[in-house]
Amino acid sequence: MLSATLKNDLLPSEKNRSYYDVIAPRYDAILDEDAANQIIRKKVEEKFISLVKPGWVLDFGGGSGRDLEWLKNKYHIFFCEPSEGMRQKAIDLYKDPASTQKIVFLDNDKTDFTNWHLVTPFDINVEGVLADFAVLNCIADIELLFKNLATLVKPGGHFVALMLQKNYKRPLLWKIREAVRSTFSKEPLMYNTQYGVHKQMVYVYTKAELINAAETYFEFNSKEPLYEFNLFHFVRK
Repeated sequence: MLSATLKNDLLPSEKNRSYYDVIAPRYDAILDEDAANQIIRKKVEEKFISLVKPGWVLDFGGGSGRDLEWLKNKYHIFFCEPSEGMRQKAIDLYKDPASTQKIVFLDNDKTDFTNWHLVTPFDINVEGVLADFAVLNCIADIELLFKNLATLVKPGGHFVALMLQKNYKRPLLWKIREAVRSTFSKEPLMYNTQYGVHKQMVYVYTKAELINAAETYFEFNSKEPLYEFNLFHFVRK
């Protein structure tokens, strides 16, 4: 169990991981407070299934495993979630034999994407990658992410990511997070959100920033607005 106070010298990625360890017990209940989240998740499901053929896929930042419910009906899945608290919820939900035959839960040492150019987390090139509900907004080095994901995705494979919009008209759907203030202008937009004494760093990228970060490895295909989010689709070159 985490101590009551986080150390000030934690890296942003470590703070984010600790943040989600703490909120893991309440995470799903918080999401369920807003019915719009179900609509959003269904739209992401439809988009992903329309693009990605059956085979192996990567659920990147899979959280508590909500997307596994539909992913396992069509795909074999590598499940990558750095937060042990969140990952354990997913493992507990899908520990039946039928699910374990289709889902590989990556261990702690394989969940850090910054090391994937040195040691790949698995030996199969996937058909697609899903990063749902603002996973990429927890990542500071977005260019390294695209670079290292490219080593895992087949040419022509798909990367579908639901990300926070640059500008907001109202607070985030997730009640655990603070409203984003329009006075922030630094790019990428960065701000802290807090749950008790625990904080996480959030990065809000523009479309241009994402395209520039991805262009060596992925081709930008589309952007679709969904409430406070944008649904991005990239194709592996």
